[in-house]
Amino acid sequence: MVNTSILFLLFFSIILISLFCIYYFLKRSFIKKNIILEAKKSELEKSVEELRFSAVSQLEEKEKFEFEKKKTQEKNKKIWQMSETVYLEKKKVDEQVQLLQTEKEKLEEEKKKVDEKVKKLWSQSMAIHKEKEKINEIKVEIELQHREVIDSVNYAKRIQEAILPSLDEISVCFPHSFVLFKPKNIVSGDFYWFSQQNKKIIIASIDCTGHGVPGAFMSVIGSTLLNQIVNEKGITDPAEILDLLDKGVNHSLHQTQTGSQSRDGMDAAICCFEFSSSVGLGKRVFCEAGQELKLHFAGANRPLYYVKNNNLEEIKADKFSIGGHDYNNLKTFTTHTFILKKDDSFYIPTDGFADQFGQNDKKLKTKKFKEIILSIQDKSMQEQKNFLDTFIENWRGNLEQTDDIQMIGIRV
Repeated sequence: MVNTSILFLLFFSIILISLFCIYYFLKRSFIKKNIILEAKKSELEKSVEELRFSAVSQLEEKEKFEFEKKKTQEKNKKIWQMSETVYLEKKKVDEQVQLLQTEKEKLEEEKKKVDEKVKKLWSQSMAIHKEKEKINEIKVEIELQHREVIDSVNYAKRIQEAILPSLDEISVCFPHSFVLFKPKNIVSGDFYWFSQQNKKIIIASIDCTGHGVPGAFMSVIGSTLLNQIVNEKGITDPAEILDLLDKGVNHSLHQTQTGSQSRDGMDAAICCFEFSSSVGLGKRVFCEAGQELKLHFAGANRPLYYVKNNNLEEIKADKFSIGGHDYNNLKTFTTHTFILKKDDSFYIPTDGFADQFGQNDKKLKTKKFKEIILSIQDKSMQEQKNFLDTFIENWRGNLEQTDDIQMIGIRV
């Protein structure tokens, strides 16, 4: 009975333990399932949330799409409205393109022609370049020759200056005097000449035909002839000097020979001062008490301007030139004689001063020259020279000097 109770208890305990184990297992399975269900629920909720969010996003995207679609439709509508205008504009553009194409073809044709001209011009340019090289070589040669000519002319200038009388010698005899000497070129066709012969002093202003080198050659002939006439032959009368000078030029240039082409000559003004007593070399010219001073003048186309008591008198020259082509005509030169007093002054210019063109394209002329001479009588002779030199330079300005300019001025 006891064993049956024990067995029963044991069996009952086993059943309880089994039930407990079953319960424990079932509870654990239930808990596990709950956990799994909770996880699935959570996942499901998460999926639902994602689906909800996705649906909202899709809805928003749909609304946005609808908005963009509506906007696009409006744009398409505008584009459609503009299409006709665009078509017309395109048509115009096409027409312009066609015109441009035509112009392009014309330009290409012109370009071909221009290219051909360029080729010709290039050939011509090369030919010109070669010619230029030749010209440059010739230019260098000409410049060398020009330099040699200038050097020769400068040397001729020194020779001419050596032939001209010493200004110091003139100023010793005429302390109140000046010689304005302005060649147009390096050498001059104008020249002055001076000599002393016992009681007489001879001074001359000569204007040869031409200027520069030809005029300078003539000046050498004139100076040589005056030396022969006055210094060698002792001739002091101005008219006789002019007569012999005329014959000497005719002879030197063979102007009296048949077929002669020489027409060169000169205009001249010659003054001779004569004293009542002998004047030695280097004596000053002035009027002493009891001493008479005479001036003898003769001119060949060049006058003498004589100023006395502030009055200007022009002593006319004879209307003959020295030398030239009129050698067959009888030339008679006249000597004019004056008694000089202290402060009398006189001037023997060539025609270069009065013939100079000014900036008004007009010559100065003799009338204006006389007015100038009278207006400067209050100045010393050196001041007069400076004034006349400055005046004629200002008068011509930038213009070329017309001719050789020479003037002798003397105050007793």
